[in-house]
Amino acid sequence: YASRGLGDVYKRQVVTFKADPVMFTESTEYDYEILRTRLREEAFLNAGVRITLTDERGDEVLRESMCYEGGVRSFVEHIHEKRQMTVLHPQVIYLKGQQNDIIAEIALQYNDSFNELVLSFANNVHTPEGGMHEEGFKRALTNALNAYGRRMKLLKEDEKVSGEDCREGLTCII
Repeated sequence: YASRGLGDVYKRQVVTFKADPVMFTESTEYDYEILRTRLREEAFLNAGVRITLTDERGDEVLRESMCYEGGVRSFVEHIHEKRQMTVLHPQVIYLKGQQNDIIAEIALQYNDSFNELVLSFANNVHTPEGGMHEEGFKRALTNALNAYGRRMKLLKEDEKVSGEDCREGLTCII
């Protein structure tokens, strides 16, 4: 079930599902780990919503409750903790903007690895192929870091830092 605090009043919604074997003829067997991963993403992407996954299929009931008040910031922290990465700055950088009914959130933090990890979502659906939202972020980050480098005289006027260099060691949720 999922619930979001509304002052002292909580709205609770329970969703129970079971696949119709007529429609899902290949398999109606759920993989607990896949569901847990997906529901954890939902809990991170919807700050303050509690999602509880209960699996009553076996002899032992499996139950996990997930709620992340920090939302996508907590998602970045979770990734660093899970992968045992050393962060380069203590606070996750968080940006949120809205134009009309479109909301964008970004959380990012640099770590001491050489790899970048950018996870992007649109309408709470993971977009592993990226998309305009991810490309726009990457371009904006590169432009911002180059502009800052020139303004602070860290770069000469004709010098640029590449996008790959700007994202080295970056963990980001869009």
